[in-house]
Amino acid sequence: MSLWAENFAVASTWQLKHQLAYWKAKAIGLEYENKVLHDIIRKNHYVDDNCVNSEIETNECSENEESVDNNEREVETYEECNDEMDFEVSEEFIQFLAANAKYKEDARRERELLKAKHEQEELNVTQEKLETSEEKEQKLKELYGNRWQRISAIEVAMQSQFINEIDKDQPMYWPNIPFNFEFNVV
Repeated sequence: MSLWAENFAVASTWQLKHQLAYWKAKAIGLEYENKVLHDIIRKNHYVDDNCVNSEIETNECSENEESVDNNEREVETYEECNDEMDFEVSEEFIQFLAANAKYKEDARRERELLKAKHEQEELNVTQEKLETSEEKEQKLKELYGNRWQRISAIEVAMQSQFINEIDKDQPMYWPNIPFNFEFNVV
């Protein structure tokens, strides 16, 4: 395997490993943030005065009653609070959800169209690349004339020698930075 391919394999493995860890950490952070926000919303917006008063009454009564009645009242109070915690959704929020759903659906359709277009282009390119040996032979005859077989053999030999030298020496690739040969001497 060439040096470039080895370096690429190492780099892509490293990126995949760390990318996975990054997203796992993000997910854990978002779970915690979600939990905190839900608690804040529940405490500040959905607890009615009736729920608070009924919880206080339940706590005061629980000291005087038996533990069985206490559990039953807590369950009833909890159910009442949950019933009262149902909130009304504004028309603006419904419109926002509808617009968001429409946007997501449009984005999904666009992704599917782009994917289908990309697959079709790849299929066309691969079909264009698949030449029969007769077509290759015809091109070589047009390029090189009567001695096309000898020249084709020389090309293949030179290409295989080049590949062998690269595999043997494993040269470093030149940086992909263009030279600036325009010298502005003042």
